[in-house]
Amino acid sequence: MPKFSAITFSLLKLEVENYLKAEHNKAGILFSPASPYGQILNIIENLHQLSILYLKNAINQFDLGDANSNNERVIKNAAILAGHIPFRSISATGTLRFVKKGGLKEDELPNGVIKLFNQTTLKNKTNSLFYSFDLGKAEENIYISGGSGVNQFFIRIIQGQWRAATFTGDNRPLQTYSIQDSDAKDIENFNVQVLVNGQFWTIKKHLYDLLPDEQACVVRTGFNGGIDVIFGNGGFGAIPELTASIRVRYLQSDGSAGNIFRRTVNDWRFVTDIFDSNGKDVDMEKLFDIEIYNDINFGNDKEDYRFTKSLLPISTNNFVLALPQHYAYELKKLGIFTLVNAEEKNGTIYIYAVPDIRLFKRSNENYFTIPISNEKVNATGYASSTIYSSAFELDSYERKKILNYLRSGGLTQLTRNFVIRTPKMSFYVMEVKVVRYSESTTDSVKSQIVGIMSDYFLNLTRLTRIPKSDIIKTLLSSKDIYSIDIRFISKKNEDYHKNAIENTVIVNGMIQYPPSYDPNKTLGLDSVLGDILFEADELPVLRGGWYDRVGNYYKDGDPNGINNGPIVYLEMSEAKKETTVVPSVPKIKK
Repeated sequence: MPKFSAITFSLLKLEVENYLKAEHNKAGILFSPASPYGQILNIIENLHQLSILYLKNAINQFDLGDANSNNERVIKNAAILAGHIPFRSISATGTLRFVKKGGLKEDELPNGVIKLFNQTTLKNKTNSLFYSFDLGKAEENIYISGGSGVNQFFIRIIQGQWRAATFTGDNRPLQTYSIQDSDAKDIENFNVQVLVNGQFWTIKKHLYDLLPDEQACVVRTGFNGGIDVIFGNGGFGAIPELTASIRVRYLQSDGSAGNIFRRTVNDWRFVTDIFDSNGKDVDMEKLFDIEIYNDINFGNDKEDYRFTKSLLPISTNNFVLALPQHYAYELKKLGIFTLVNAEEKNGTIYIYAVPDIRLFKRSNENYFTIPISNEKVNATGYASSTIYSSAFELDSYERKKILNYLRSGGLTQLTRNFVIRTPKMSFYVMEVKVVRYSESTTDSVKSQIVGIMSDYFLNLTRLTRIPKSDIIKTLLSSKDIYSIDIRFISKKNEDYHKNAIENTVIVNGMIQYPPSYDPNKTLGLDSVLGDILFEADELPVLRGGWYDRVGNYYKDGDPNGINNGPIVYLEMSEAKKETTVVPSVPKIKK
């Protein structure tokens, strides 16, 4: 019998092999791994190795401090336990304008009014996605019959199609119902309605927000995806009675795919039938020209698990927004902003947010060609009659959305004042000296630099500093670049020195600058390292359209097609690829 004195599996296996060899020798048989017992022993060893590997992976996936821990379900469930509810997809919203077509005859108009109900469904002909009327819980009666009828009206819409799930109450406290969409689409983050016996129940953030016997419930992202609807226990919220009809309406969302920034007219088809006051079908597409009045935007996909993981250290169970970072955290969860920063001044919290510029970027655009002006162009190619903010700014409509979100969540403190603003843009250009490999071309290297810088600034995550080393490291990822150096020029800094130069005076033949002028002052840049520095209320942009102190003009636009633009090439030389020489090892004489 083996002694089994070893404490490691390899030594235990060696003990067993020695025992089997000894027993086989007694019978005059040679033991080998091909023997029946040898094969069994190898199988046991392999099973043990697999079980250890599985155990190691199982332990690692729960270690969220490990950078390689990327199990989405574990991360999201850990976030829920920590107080952070991962966001589901957010549907794009906007406004349609219906304009009565000219030349309609009296007998072609419907009688009386057109009844438009909430959640009426349309389909966009271009992207083939569904959209719904967003009228709250009401309906709209549009009077268009005869010459005195309205010529145009506006309807708010939201991307997605409404679905419903039905349950039966059992009179037990803390009744919980899980819903997963049958079409495998995401359930929209905000648009969920709960009706008990036909009555709308209020939806709140947390069970402790419910008053005794209040007709309210909690809706949250479920551990297994979808949503969980949680009812109260009497002390916190009412309990649905036995046989009560529980109906949950939810909106299927396609996230960022539902954003529309083009102004194509009559790009819509009604899926839900529309009737007049006599119950007769109304052909809306025949009666009206349908156009987008406000961009259909702010749609975003569900929260990425890597983003969830990065938020875990600052999540809180207090459910109250108290500090500036709490406000920034709450808006970052929406996932529809490129940059969110916040600071407190004189008792007021200032929140600075920049829309996700990628949502405004068309397929043929890059960071440098996205319009930066305050006017957008409609589908006809002419400036729209309505002035909209650029992709880099929040307009009043978007700020109102954010304000409603923060206030409707019930998380803000009554004694706290907060203001939502767009950070002011600080302009920079980048001078480049590059050594490319001789096998590459100048145009291909420039194109790669533009693409890399476009991606970098579209996905900007820095909050106070953009290091030169960060960008150089990113640019060196190109296989065509041998060596590179960059330098930033700040418009804010150039304006400061240019203003001093323009206000110099000649006294006794000597040039005198304004008394407050400091020739060594550097604004927007690290005076030693040359990094971009910016405050919470600033957004650094690599764009042209301005002059430096000596009168050089930096053009704005695609750096591939212009000279002296946002990216200025000072020097472009070439070098041959070096062959790596492996040193020979001298032989040692015996």
